[in-house]
Amino acid sequence: MDRRRFLLTGGGILTAACLPALAERSGAFQYSLLRLGDQWEERRRALVKLSFEVQKRCNIPIETTPTVINIGQIAKVNSPFFVISGGTAFKQPGQGDARAMRLVLNSGGILLFDDTSPDGDTAFYQAALTFMRKVYPELEGPFPLPRDHAVYQSYYLLKEPRGRLNKRDYLEGWTMGGRTRAFFSHNDLLGAMEADQLGSWRFNMEIGGGFRRELCFRLGINMTYYTLTLNYKKDRAFPPIIERRRRI
Repeated sequence: MDRRRFLLTGGGILTAACLPALAERSGAFQYSLLRLGDQWEERRRALVKLSFEVQKRCNIPIETTPTVINIGQIAKVNSPFFVISGGTAFKQPGQGDARAMRLVLNSGGILLFDDTSPDGDTAFYQAALTFMRKVYPELEGPFPLPRDHAVYQSYYLLKEPRGRLNKRDYLEGWTMGGRTRAFFSHNDLLGAMEADQLGSWRFNMEIGGGFRRELCFRLGINMTYYTLTLNYKKDRAFPPIIERRRRI
């Protein structure tokens, strides 16, 4: 069995058993962008670019156009990867929608909050905290993720998260049962990938240029692989290999 089939039919730790709609369209992976806040679609094409990079580099069957959904459609889509992007506050879910998000995340889904604001402790960040308190009222966090977190190792070996901005040198996450259910990126990760219809980058990088943008794509790919494989590279066989590669 090849690796692609392994990941997408259950040999990996994929969520198809719990997210049956994922298998209804030939098992193709797809990002879901939530229509929340005033700026929800400003990074929409970034997910298109990321989808093409995943398709090209990883040979994963993927829908190259992300689906756009309302909060009430969470449980009805075929995606295990949900994105909330913006730089301002956004409407909070009702109890039913919070329960649906909890079910999806408990079933193997991943949620990414991507902050596009140039400021620090933003209204978007506070809205994300409130959102996650509704989804997981018993869960503390978010907390900075350690450098050996599986999301930094799932495909590429990364030393730290990058983005268009340079506000934080870490991702934050809400983790339960050894698995991170939601990530918060402070650095406008998707802004580094956003391009116009002609392929020109829409936003300049705050620091660095081409290679830093490449590192942003690598982080996006790692998050995708983390969704599909979870903590497999944290198993006992992998850490010594990873450490040797880091020293090279």
